[in-house]
Amino acid sequence: LNKRAAAEDAMQDSFVKIWNNADKYNANGLSPMTWLITIARNTSIDRLRARKKGHQDVNTPGFELVSPGPTPEQYAVASSEASRLSGCLDTLEEDRGKAIRGAYLDGETYSDLAERFGVPLNTMRTWLRRGLIALRECMSQ
Repeated sequence: LNKRAAAEDAMQDSFVKIWNNADKYNANGLSPMTWLITIARNTSIDRLRARKKGHQDVNTPGFELVSPGPTPEQYAVASSEASRLSGCLDTLEEDRGKAIRGAYLDGETYSDLAERFGVPLNTMRTWLRRGLIALRECMSQ
């Protein structure tokens, strides 16, 4: 089935089929293992055929639900990067760090920031540009 999760689901379905149909097993000289293997094989083949036909709903064998959010590993990496970025922001002068947070995290305009800090607009642009350069250097270390 090419995916471990799909194989595990097929095996689980096979166990359920075996459990529900155990009374139908006919000992006609064949090994019980042959009967079990045949059920597992046929379940896997059914799942492959359903996948090729494009049947993809919740009840279709092989259907997998994927969370739209980040995986635990992606979340851990993002959390670590956020901590590093916060630490780098703290190394900037206080007003420069607040300006960068305001512009890039809070969505404030350059002119609003210039007014809030009492500096000309071009000075605010310079603060932000130099602050981003300093952040890039800090994050690359």
